[in-house]
Amino acid sequence: MSDSIRRMTRTDLTDLVAIAVLLPLSWLTPQSWWPRISRAISIVIARLGPDVTKARTETLRRITGPRQLDVSFETLRIAIMDGYMEERLQLLRDYRPGGWRPTFDIKGMGQIEEARAAGRGCVLWVCPFTYSDIATKVGLHQAGLDVTHLSAFSRGFSPNSCYLWTRSRFGMKFLSPLRTAIENRYIKERITVPLEGSLGYLRTLERRLKQGGLVSMRCGEVGQRVFDLHFMEGTISIASGPVSLARSTGAALLPVFTIPDGPGHFRISIEPPLQPSAGSSGRGRDEDVVRQYCRLLESYVLRYPHLWSGWYHMSREPAAQSEPASATG
Repeated sequence: MSDSIRRMTRTDLTDLVAIAVLLPLSWLTPQSWWPRISRAISIVIARLGPDVTKARTETLRRITGPRQLDVSFETLRIAIMDGYMEERLQLLRDYRPGGWRPTFDIKGMGQIEEARAAGRGCVLWVCPFTYSDIATKVGLHQAGLDVTHLSAFSRGFSPNSCYLWTRSRFGMKFLSPLRTAIENRYIKERITVPLEGSLGYLRTLERRLKQGGLVSMRCGEVGQRVFDLHFMEGTISIASGPVSLARSTGAALLPVFTIPDGPGHFRISIEPPLQPSAGSSGRGRDEDVVRQYCRLLESYVLRYPHLWSGWYHMSREPAAQSEPASATG
């Protein structure tokens, strides 16, 4: 492990405080109370940091631009934090005897069945919405699917956050395992990208897919090749790893979106496979598919803005020297 990695960070301390506050609430209160508990905590945090709240609200306004949302930016700021809090409650509840028992409606299972009937594996490209890390795994597990999950890097305890997590020795040794120990209950296996950057893990993923297996990957900006694309009035960075993996193995590339639909109930949408457009060729094929995903992602974000975990991680300026990933205005 590199000596440049810090022993502990401010985010680690924040996670420890969150666990201390939320653990008893997750065990002792009914799930129907969690939205109100999460809202109350989020309002307190927003009022304790008015300057941060103002800056966050302005970021939402600037990146959204002329688009109309169903909520005010002030309300959206609180709603985004609500989700962060409730997702932690769900994760901690699963440590209690009896665990966390959500229910699901899954749309698009036929996409997986069709690919498997053709002898193909599937790359499940999971949108980084709030709730998606734990709920998606639970839902696919309940549906009887054995999924191999690729972890791009350690993210501490919190599944999602307003802040990018800074890797630390304490976080990797103690906090990340608190999250992954629960997630691992609902997946067949977890493959983690080595810190030293070796690519041997790709051979394992390729074998799983060529055997007709399922591999899930979280959409993110960490990878060998990353595209910076227009997203609303800013720029989003998306790694093309899932696209390259699907292309090299012949697997179907299926975007997956998980949406809460009432306390403890979720809808998982498995979208039709993404494929290069006619006329695209060479390295441009991967970029074309990433752009398709970006357009689909933006359509979901505009419908469910409170679930998007990337609002504060985006660049506020449009991507330079690049065709827009989606129409503006």
